[in-house]
Amino acid sequence: MKYNKITPTIGATIEEIDLNKDLNKAIYDKIYKILLENLVIIFKKTNITHDSHIKFSKQFGELDEPHHVYPHVKDYKRIVLLENDINNPPDTNSWHTDLTFKIKQPFASVLVAKEVPSVGGDTLWSSCYAAYDRLPNDMKKYLEKIKVIHDFGDFRNSLSNNVSNEEAIELLNLNVHKFGHNIRPLIGTHPITNKKFLNFNESFSSYIIGLTINESNSLKTFLSNHMNKPEDQMRWKWSKGDMVMWDNRVTMHYAVSDYMPHYRCMNRITIVNDLRDNNQ
Repeated sequence: MKYNKITPTIGATIEEIDLNKDLNKAIYDKIYKILLENLVIIFKKTNITHDSHIKFSKQFGELDEPHHVYPHVKDYKRIVLLENDINNPPDTNSWHTDLTFKIKQPFASVLVAKEVPSVGGDTLWSSCYAAYDRLPNDMKKYLEKIKVIHDFGDFRNSLSNNVSNEEAIELLNLNVHKFGHNIRPLIGTHPITNKKFLNFNESFSSYIIGLTINESNSLKTFLSNHMNKPEDQMRWKWSKGDMVMWDNRVTMHYAVSDYMPHYRCMNRITIVNDLRDNNQ
């Protein structure tokens, strides 16, 4: 097994490994180390089975429950089925860190490309370490004590489109209770590396505590613009069979929705906790 960096900041490809074979703990530990160093790791054109997808993911932590919005692969409730075409356009084309509104934010995701368009449908990832490192020192000090309310953000669209106002209001009120809110520090610290990162994403970071709505919106706009920096990012053009794993604690990602009316199908497993984090 060997790996190659994709950019100086984020991303690496791992080669010469068969993910359908039984791998020993030393190999999984090495994969984990490469993940921590590069935040996003890619296994190109695998033929990984559903069973191997689950087995691989379990080596890193507890798998998430079935998704609250998206369907699952038949007979595999822990594998989310992400299918998009003209009849079901994607809704993840904004920078986000998965499910930061949940009390237990997921550690990682493992995504497999099953069918991809010939052109378009790329995914971008961005390093929240790098976003923090680029902040001026005075701004770092100011943001250190700030807390942010996270909620289900962009998921409001899927609840309020193509239904009556009355139905949308009922669904929104129901899901505010279902999804809830979380409060997170704006400057986070990774539990394993102890490195600081900018703990913000434009999809789910809804309100800056202690500011007026106008002040909160202004700071959110600054942070969103600051974090959208190509030097902090990598972009991946998918091929069928590619498998990508990323550290969801310190990255954002953006699924580009430029491939309509073509079909795209991905299988995703979310890992709730980090098996190697002894502080949980």
